[in-house]
Amino acid sequence: MGWTVGCLLAPALLGAMFGPRWIAVGLVIALLATVWLTLWLPRSAHRAFSTARFPRARRRYRILASLAFSGARERAALLSRAGCAVAAGDTESAELLLARFDPAALETSERCVWLNNRACAVLDAGRDPTLALALADEAIGLRPDVPAIQHTRARALLAVGRIDDAIGILETMRSGGELAPMLEAERCRELAAAWDRKGQADYASDYRERARLVAR
Repeated sequence: MGWTVGCLLAPALLGAMFGPRWIAVGLVIALLATVWLTLWLPRSAHRAFSTARFPRARRRYRILASLAFSGARERAALLSRAGCAVAAGDTESAELLLARFDPAALETSERCVWLNNRACAVLDAGRDPTLALALADEAIGLRPDVPAIQHTRARALLAVGRIDDAIGILETMRSGGELAPMLEAERCRELAAAWDRKGQADYASDYRERARLVAR
């Protein structure tokens, strides 16, 4: 709401201060600022995340949250910041951000992201893998088609010792198409770890090499 009011007031203020011609200038500035906030900045933040430039992504999501003109946009930016913190290994920051939400009050898509981030944070912190699996199971129940959530569930299954179940999920993650390079590299690393635990060194070595090639 504040952003909308500002965009409406800026041309009027410029016109009142400098003359009617400045109303058009103000409208152009307001339009460019809106395009920057609603199109360029979110896409730039997502691109930075998908290419593992997590500090840049976190800064841009922080700007998005501070300038959000709706509750949904602010929540999305905060959840994305938590995802960046998880991916960067900053579990403490991720959990502080996630603690700002009441998951029961979130919409389905938001709750799914919250559950996935929370499960990853629990796993990364080396805490209760059973809790992480329960969180991932709930997220899968909401969005069974999202590869990133399937990956989190596979990680949790590995952590509780259900290696064959984890391998099954990891091997079918690509059934919907090619994965983003970062996620594909992580999938291959998890498969390498799983096959190592099954004593299949050749399979493990093959997947480690695939992860290395994808991550280059």
